[in-house]
Amino acid sequence: MKKILITFLFGAFILTGVSFAQTPPPAAPATPVAMKPNAMHHERERHPELHKAMRKLRGAKEDLKEAAHDYSGHRVKAIEAIDRALEEIRAALESDKK
Repeated sequence: MKKILITFLFGAFILTGVSFAQTPPPAAPATPVAMKPNAMHHERERHPELHKAMRKLRGAKEDLKEAAHDYSGHRVKAIEAIDRALEEIRAALESDKK
């Protein structure tokens, strides 16, 4: 009886080991998709602070365009200043590519 029990346990151990050996390994986690350089606020974009500043400047420009008054020409000057600031940020981003 002992011999049969030991044979049974040994057989079960072998079968269990074989079943684990035949189990395929778990799938590797998906690799992250490469981000596009012009993507809007992604975690992996280069220079997120500059992109954030550009988004805020564009929002401010839209707000100024929708303003009801001209404010003695200061609204237009502010829009022009935003355009110059956006161009400087673009130039900064381009200079980093070189």
